[in-house]
Amino acid sequence: MFKKWLTWPVFYELTEIYTAPLNIMWFVLGSAIAQYHLGTVNWLNVTLCLVSVFIFDLAVNVSDNYYDYRHARDREGYAQKTNPIGRLQLPVAGVGRLALGLYLISLIPGIWLVMRTGWLVLVLGLVGYVIGIFYTAGPYPINATPLCETVVALAIAFLIELACVVVSTYGQHPLTWSIVGTTFLLCLPLTLIFFCLQLANNTADRDEDILNHRYTLAYYLGKPGSVRLIQAFLVIGGIWPLVNVLLGLAPIVTIWVVLLLPIMWQGMRPFFEVQDKKKTFITTVKSASLFFILYPVLFVLGTWL
Repeated sequence: MFKKWLTWPVFYELTEIYTAPLNIMWFVLGSAIAQYHLGTVNWLNVTLCLVSVFIFDLAVNVSDNYYDYRHARDREGYAQKTNPIGRLQLPVAGVGRLALGLYLISLIPGIWLVMRTGWLVLVLGLVGYVIGIFYTAGPYPINATPLCETVVALAIAFLIELACVVVSTYGQHPLTWSIVGTTFLLCLPLTLIFFCLQLANNTADRDEDILNHRYTLAYYLGKPGSVRLIQAFLVIGGIWPLVNVLLGLAPIVTIWVVLLLPIMWQGMRPFFEVQDKKKTFITTVKSASLFFILYPVLFVLGTWL
């Protein structure tokens, strides 16, 4: 069925699998939070959760391309020249089947995990699936609203880590509002910087999104307003680990990640000046990725010490 068109380069682009390794860092931090605050990690549960999220992320990316192509109002521009389905002349139905297949495969480790844990993990999983699927699906997709940046940032940079904490400690420690709040504060730096990344992406795509009737936060703020918000959240997110250390929530070694703030700012400066998807957005991604990697690594190091 897929042999004629689903080559590795096509799969690579449709699934955006090159971004998937970042999922590992979310689980590194979630596991470290569980170990640091509750003293236990169930590695089998964490592995099952990671595999499910990894495959689900691939499915979401394929689904996004599929529904963005179907919903596109700009048929001659975006649909045929930007979206990989039109640009690579892929079968629309085939791409839809690929997304569905990946969604179903991601359920296998997910169901096993729920059987090992319980209803709370099921609820967290369902919330994640609803957000992932309806980010682009349905008559009113999330990615066409001013809430999309916030929803995605919370889902990826907080909900995944919270789920990791829950499955890590299942049967050993009940989930309390205290640990939910602690996890939120510890994930807040990642959440704010991931929000910056999403808003930067939508700012670069603003004109294209308007043509396709997608009215994100960047549409309402305009490019100058979006850049100012990105700068503000970048600063808050960059220094927030210091707050967590002062509150006694994080190992003191995580303070060192604050030194990345001027490096990230310098790396994102070209985007602050010109919001271009091909020329300057990649510098924003690279700069944010430094934080996404170093912050969990320092937290793990502090947990071991």
